[in-house]
Amino acid sequence: MNKGLMKAYSEIILSGALKIKKGDVLWLRSEPVHIELARFMAETAYKLGAKYVNVSLEDPAFDRIRIDSITDDDFLDYVPENRTPMFDSVVKEGWRSLALRGPSQPDLMEGVNSVKLGRALKASAMARKGFLSAVSSNKVPWNVCLAPTKEWSAKVLGSHEDWEKRIWDVLIPILRLDREDPVAAWLEHDALLKKRAAFLNSRKFPKIRFTGPGTDLTVGMLPDRRFNGGSSVSSDGTVFFPNIPTEEVFSTPDNTATAGTVKCTRPVTVYGAQVNGAWFRFEAGRVVQSGADSNADVLKQYLGTDLGASMLGEVALVGVDSPIYRSGKIFHNILFDENASCHIALGNGYTDCIVNGTTMDDQALQNCRCNQSLVHTDFMIGSEEVDVTGITENGSEEKIIKNGEFVI
Repeated sequence: MNKGLMKAYSEIILSGALKIKKGDVLWLRSEPVHIELARFMAETAYKLGAKYVNVSLEDPAFDRIRIDSITDDDFLDYVPENRTPMFDSVVKEGWRSLALRGPSQPDLMEGVNSVKLGRALKASAMARKGFLSAVSSNKVPWNVCLAPTKEWSAKVLGSHEDWEKRIWDVLIPILRLDREDPVAAWLEHDALLKKRAAFLNSRKFPKIRFTGPGTDLTVGMLPDRRFNGGSSVSSDGTVFFPNIPTEEVFSTPDNTATAGTVKCTRPVTVYGAQVNGAWFRFEAGRVVQSGADSNADVLKQYLGTDLGASMLGEVALVGVDSPIYRSGKIFHNILFDENASCHIALGNGYTDCIVNGTTMDDQALQNCRCNQSLVHTDFMIGSEEVDVTGITENGSEEKIIKNGEFVI
């Protein structure tokens, strides 16, 4: 990235999305391949007034080495005791959290022993359970954003040739970096997402139905559910963007009331491996059958992570007006692909989509049928061939999305 582009991107993320101000602490997580951008982000944060930037360089290659080389599978359950206090500090002290995501090796986990990988990831998730809960309830301002790499870009573009220029030609309009004031452009877009969410909240559909090739799925909702989209508000009152880009309006379903069959329209990375052609059949909220064209064994391991991994924690609506969808690219990155398509998430639910949900304990959340899990993975189910319909209390139907386009 050239300096001008890094400056504009950093301003969107740190000033626009995370609202870094004087006295804030930023936790910046990055792969080593992103070190140049990470350094620029740290410098920008300090110039905005941050008192400390805690940088964690995380190399997934070491996870693969561990899985392939460990001599005793029981060791996969071990997580150092200092991990949990670190996560707890972020929540207790109200740090801002920023994750730069863009793999240096997109297919790193292909061919891995899925049972061993699932065991290691479950142990890691247990260690950061409090942090994940805090993020899902917006107790701290957080953001996940893309940092493109050569190998990832080649997977998206089809070749390495002139990869940096070509990938940014794709990303600049998606990130609204081509606007005169990108931060203002995101605020304008935020207003559109809030308008869509307000409509859905006014209608309070008890059921939302998806229909299309291989899909006839009904997702149950409850009166205390609300749709959110775009910016969120943290416990300290900060208005922040969890994701840049963001094109979705989303809510937390009744985790006991999903029924029918759904076919995924985009590949998704599960436990580090690309799953293509996934499909699910639900009964009474739970996946009772599933399959995939590739890495079905990894998908099976994911569904068995815990009781909540086979139930819905999120339903999200995205129209084909999304610039990510219009790009015509598969990004092999959940941050982008989830914002190209309607999706459902198997795993943990968002408590801020439930009235008073952020103040509830685990038992109260269970009682109000909010899914709880150590995992949360989005599966894309939308396209120009998929319709979304709201079903009212009396059984009448109201179209929300037709042929992929919002009609509300």
